[in-house]
Amino acid sequence: MKSRMQVGYLDMNNQGLPVRTEARRRTQDERSAATIEKLSNATIKLIAEVGYVNMTTMLVAQRAGVSRGALLHHFASKADLVKHATGQMWAQVTTASREMRRQELIDKLDADTLVETVWTGLMTDTYVSVTIDMMTAARGDSELSEHVETWMRRMFASYRKTANEIFAASGMSQEDSEALIILVTSTLRGLRVAQMIEPDLSKAKAVRRMLADQIRAQLSPGNKT
Repeated sequence: MKSRMQVGYLDMNNQGLPVRTEARRRTQDERSAATIEKLSNATIKLIAEVGYVNMTTMLVAQRAGVSRGALLHHFASKADLVKHATGQMWAQVTTASREMRRQELIDKLDADTLVETVWTGLMTDTYVSVTIDMMTAARGDSELSEHVETWMRRMFASYRKTANEIFAASGMSQEDSEALIILVTSTLRGLRVAQMIEPDLSKAKAVRRMLADQIRAQLSPGNKT
């Protein structure tokens, strides 16, 4: 008589008895999507590590654990791969910006929470380093330049919309709201760069605390217009 382990029971039925189940095989579309995701993630990591210029499709394929032929099946060139991967990364940033517009943050704005949300959701070290590298690489490359500029406009538009919804709830004008979000994002972007050059977690925390104080000062009744 076979034991349950030999039979390979994997699940239980309505009577609590073990039944055999078969693993569902992934469809071709699912396998392709998984490969593309691996390639995109590997591309972003390599740009952050070695830069766009030094990144090659061979390195990406190796990092992703797929053949170069599989890479070329989905992306005809390095430019196509990079545009897809960075587009995915920047889309995640706009999604994070949109998430900041959730009702509880609008109803009860907390400056410290706002700063930390931007710091960890919008201005991550990978996002900042890759974005700077891509802006540099786009010089002299019209196709890449158009791609980068398109996404920069989308992200800044998302930042402005977030600022207008969050700060307007506190009575701040649209002009001041947009100026304040530029102050916040620019400061934290610069802080990420500073941390890449000279990491110091205590100083970074102190800067974020000062920035939160500045936001509170700007949102005080005497500063609203």
